[in-house]
Amino acid sequence: MDTHISRGSGSQAAISSAGFAGANPSEQTAGISESSLKLSRELSVLDLIVYGMVYMLPIAPFALYGIISNVSGGMVPLVYIVSVVAMMFTARSYQILSKEFPAAGSAYTYAQNGIGDLAGFLAGWLVFLDYIIAPGLLAVVSAVAMNSLVPEIPRSVWVIGFVGLGTILNLVGISVTAKVNQAFLVIMLVILAAFVGVGLFALYSGMGHGRLTFGSLFNVHTFTWAGLGTGILIGSTNFLGFDAITTLGEEVRSEKRHLASFAGMASLVIIAILFVLQTWIAADLASGAKVLSPDSAFYDISGYAGGHWLFAMTSISTALAFGVPCTIVCQMAIARIIFAMGRDRQLPKVFSRLSRRSKQPYVANIFVASISLIIALVFQDRLDDLALFQNFGAFSAFILVNLSVIGYFRIKKQSKDTWNHVVLPAIGFLVIVALMVAMRAATLKMGIIWLVIGLVYYFVMRHVFGRSAALKI
Repeated sequence: MDTHISRGSGSQAAISSAGFAGANPSEQTAGISESSLKLSRELSVLDLIVYGMVYMLPIAPFALYGIISNVSGGMVPLVYIVSVVAMMFTARSYQILSKEFPAAGSAYTYAQNGIGDLAGFLAGWLVFLDYIIAPGLLAVVSAVAMNSLVPEIPRSVWVIGFVGLGTILNLVGISVTAKVNQAFLVIMLVILAAFVGVGLFALYSGMGHGRLTFGSLFNVHTFTWAGLGTGILIGSTNFLGFDAITTLGEEVRSEKRHLASFAGMASLVIIAILFVLQTWIAADLASGAKVLSPDSAFYDISGYAGGHWLFAMTSISTALAFGVPCTIVCQMAIARIIFAMGRDRQLPKVFSRLSRRSKQPYVANIFVASISLIIALVFQDRLDDLALFQNFGAFSAFILVNLSVIGYFRIKKQSKDTWNHVVLPAIGFLVIVALMVAMRAATLKMGIIWLVIGLVYYFVMRHVFGRSAALKI
């Protein structure tokens, strides 16, 4: 059985097992020796770039534009510019480590090798938080988009619908393939191109500011460091996913593997350009648009520029992009993790049960759906809080990855490359720490509680039951 585990942060995550649905249940519940598994090398570098772009979603700012605009004084493009610069240092750390560990990598792999077993566990545990929150966050984003289009139907109904759809499709064994990802990327780019084209035409026809202005990039009258920091905390959610590419290193064709580490950086830069372009246009159109709510701001601006058809297209595309393929793979991801933990006795054995018909982990799927539904219903009107809490898990894992570069190369291997193995990861570490310090107190408290729970789990599994607590994700 060929197995691969793909990590995308938060709203972008997937775990897939080729042949999982057709495997014998006893084979699925048996232990699998990692050394016996070799991933098929079928992916090109272009495939990896597409993969990263799909996970970061070219139209992701549609969902968070209004919230970021509110906290940043309207300077959404500036938020994305600073965010991508901040992420580049961590992306460089992933690039360096993926060259050293070209087999399917992860924050767990890097932290374990660079710092130690406990750090590896904590990296996996923090990514696990990312997975848990992701399906609920995606459902809320989709519900907000559809509620803006059909306000008569409450968000809670849409939330139930999207979580339910993802659960049903996972239970019957529907998978999202690489070809589906590529097709969906094309659709998103077409919709984005429609907004950019119509938006620019509307701008230069006299709507909004009448042209692209530098005031939307930086406005001295509305700028505050606190506003920029909060905007970056929320906006950087849209960049989570570049690290997912490192998990597919072993699947790149042999003759191209030396270029695999380039793919994460390339997808990050391409996505950043698209984010800045669309939010710059939206920001200059916003002065003439009637925005009903921060949650629906981008859709309202689209409607102002192009009419109801563009309003409907942007809101529906957001709902479908976040609510269907992303929700399916995110729910599948966390369900497969819980299934594996049940199989390996890290959780009660009941979680390792498979459906006789579809061979899917139905107990884990239903459990994940229940958690996702609770999270989505509780936070359906607090999208920004949910995004920030998700960032706690991702950012904390990024801290460990940056430290892993220093720990592995400088301390363990005594590297003399101070720039790449000390300075750059140290900057990445400090940038992420600075962002986390600026998080809301409630977010930090919830995150610390999660860490404490993880430490208790680790020591109970290791020292009470004598079992592995590793979460290799």
